[in-house]
Amino acid sequence: MIRAEIRDGVLGAAFAPWTRPFVRRAEMRVPAAAIREMRLESDPQALATGMHAGLLVSGFIKVGTWTGLDGVRRLVCARRDSPGVRIVLAERIDNVDELVLSVPDAAGLQARVMGANA
Repeated sequence: MIRAEIRDGVLGAAFAPWTRPFVRRAEMRVPAAAIREMRLESDPQALATGMHAGLLVSGFIKVGTWTGLDGVRRLVCARRDSPGVRIVLAERIDNVDELVLSVPDAAGLQARVMGANA
């Protein structure tokens, strides 16, 4: 569904072709220095609340943009039974405040990103 990696101090998230119409992009690139916080999430879907534009299959998958009542815009690509990460950005990038992503090696990605940010 998503491939995320850190390269040359930039976190790149490449979205699978079928998800692109819902997230409205093929990839998202964020400089590691622009990441304020990165947390592991056992149920990343739960973070996607509020108004949304994208795909929602209740209890199974959420892909798209969710805007909470607090005004925070989250780019979400999360599915059931898949760990993930919540990436809080220091400032809005490409009209997104946070990324919520299901990735196979969430802990490894977090370690690599925080290492690049040190």
